[in-house]
Amino acid sequence: MSELIGMAGHMGESTKSKRAEIGDDERDIIPRDFRFDIPGNATRNWFAGDIAKTSMIDAMSIFLPEGERFFIRSLKHYSGKLKDKALSKEINGYAVQEAFHTREHEDYNRAIASLGYDVAEMERPIGQALGLLKNPLYRLAATCAIEHLTASFSSALLRRPHLMDGAHPAYRRLWMWHALEELEHKAVALDVLNAATKDISSFKRYWLRVWAMNAVLAPFLLIFLRNVRIYVRADGVKPGFRFWAKFFWANFGKPGLLRHTAAPLLRYYTPWFDPRNGDDSKLIARGREWLDREFRPVARSRAEPPSGAVAAAG
Repeated sequence: MSELIGMAGHMGESTKSKRAEIGDDERDIIPRDFRFDIPGNATRNWFAGDIAKTSMIDAMSIFLPEGERFFIRSLKHYSGKLKDKALSKEINGYAVQEAFHTREHEDYNRAIASLGYDVAEMERPIGQALGLLKNPLYRLAATCAIEHLTASFSSALLRRPHLMDGAHPAYRRLWMWHALEELEHKAVALDVLNAATKDISSFKRYWLRVWAMNAVLAPFLLIFLRNVRIYVRADGVKPGFRFWAKFFWANFGKPGLLRHTAAPLLRYYTPWFDPRNGDDSKLIARGREWLDREFRPVARSRAEPPSGAVAAAG
């Protein structure tokens, strides 16, 4: 893991300007050491005063610290085995981005807990589910599937930033930052899978991808809905028909953030799927410009990985 720390330091040294930190090339993977102080802004029903919207987004954050550490470990396992040095460098950039995400979502989840929600109980099955995957190749394939889930969500959010209208500014900034960086590194995990399975047929590689996505989706949805139920009960809301109707309308009707995620998600099931087939260059540029406007007045630190998150992933 010292290699990762050195790489992050190099990235920080090479940042010549604020614009460079935001990123100029859509192929860049730019670790950004932004802090959002969610604990200092902890708010119930921070998303337009709507518990259906807030519980959906907060339930996603519950997955992330454990998930991000899993992703880093899955890719770093292959980093030293790759002949492609450019890909190894991308893994390092990916890992530093994910380490910053881990740190911010750990803070986020502590903020949720400070409001009286049982975060430990919501996090418990996530670690258990990920712990079932022991084989490095299966862990990598699962990482590819989950990364595509997050990239699909991120694409929907950046294409339609109005979907976060009414959100508390600190929460909105965090999710827009996270969405941008997910798109920047969306192809890295699958590139590693392709390199790691270069000796097997494309047919077998395809079915490995499909198997992993199916294996990921069912437990994800079950744990996600379970955690929404735990979350709203802590607010004194009975998770009965009325709540679930409102929840599914907010997410699959209007504004429909999850509805807009469905089409890009399903593209993963095509044999010819490649994350780069969808040209997100304009979307990434728009996201970087938005970040530049939001953070221009804010002093920014060099991109040095948070030692706790990185060490936990090592």
